[in-house]
Amino acid sequence: MSVVVPYYERPDQLGRLLAALDLQTVPGDRTEVVIADDGSRQAPPIGTHSFTTTYVRQDDEGFRAAAARNLGARHTSGDVVVFLDQDCVPEPAYLETVLAAVSPWSLTVGRRRHADLGGWDGPRVQSWLTGAGPTPNGLTEPQWLLDGYARTADLTEPDDRSYQLVISAVTSLGRQLLHHLGGFDETFRAYGGEDWELAHRAYVAGADLRHLPEAVVWHDGPDVAGRAVDLVRLKNGETLALARLVPDRDLRGEHLVWSQPDVVVRLRSLGAPAATLIASTESLLAGSDAHVWVDSKEVVSLLDDPRVHVGEPGAAVLARARYAVECEPVLLAGTTLRRLCGSAPVEVEGFRMRATRDINRAHRGIPSPAPRTLPDGATVARLTREPTLERLWQSRPPC
Repeated sequence: MSVVVPYYERPDQLGRLLAALDLQTVPGDRTEVVIADDGSRQAPPIGTHSFTTTYVRQDDEGFRAAAARNLGARHTSGDVVVFLDQDCVPEPAYLETVLAAVSPWSLTVGRRRHADLGGWDGPRVQSWLTGAGPTPNGLTEPQWLLDGYARTADLTEPDDRSYQLVISAVTSLGRQLLHHLGGFDETFRAYGGEDWELAHRAYVAGADLRHLPEAVVWHDGPDVAGRAVDLVRLKNGETLALARLVPDRDLRGEHLVWSQPDVVVRLRSLGAPAATLIASTESLLAGSDAHVWVDSKEVVSLLDDPRVHVGEPGAAVLARARYAVECEPVLLAGTTLRRLCGSAPVEVEGFRMRATRDINRAHRGIPSPAPRTLPDGATVARLTREPTLERLWQSRPPC
């Protein structure tokens, strides 16, 4: 198995981590550790260990933890890739627990606990972990994480917001899944967010998620909420960085237009006139975080709407959109695609809506939920005749 450690100018923290890795119950000859330096002025002392160590470095271009993790991962060879931050100390059974749980298509999250490790060195850490010396002062675990793992049965029953329960400091992936995802998004160049974005894509891809409460890592210092930082500005920066990529209402609100939609709609024209397709498109986009791809250049040329495209959605869009619709020219009424997401999968004549996660898991042979009919009050009417657009839109009640 492979351990990737993003590093920057804290040799004391790295020394504690390497000392803890020396105590792992997984034999050293089965472990490789790659230290990925994010541009430190000096290389850290690494020392000699039972496991193989590799040191790689990227230039200092600001905070680039996502890129450093990818750099480290590219220099690994194990079937399981374990990401550990430099300010962490894993308990001796951590790697063994992860190794037993990770499959080629899975993402696991360990339990990140907190302690004050200021002034501790490697030998003192080893004395603590072996029970021969004192323990550090423990700090409070974030209750929101504990509540989230309880809500999702330790991520075995994930929901659309389970990505928020994935912490990069204790995340491990099967190599097949990591290769499929392409690693972390390197456009993240400030603290926070890259782990949630990766987890969101893993969820959409149909990965098997699992929290391992028995796989414990001790983090030096409190959770971010307990640190002396401008928490409001920090969280807003993280939210805005995530909003462009993760189509969650928690991150982006309801009334802005983003290039990454939550719902991808493939509208088959079936030779219908432009007015029919425009009427259908308008009803599908109303009140929803959706984009439409239609096989009609004429429709796209007539509309000045960045949510309407010709052809097929790209791979990057499909990797992040949580829902997919395939339909003929229809009029959606009495509901919106945003509301229908809660009822998916939904299928009626000429219209089909599914969770992207279910689609991707079906490709791996995992059965999908049975389709449902539309909820009460919602209608999908096939547009078999060209409507008079003005009359159609006049017939609706005013807002």
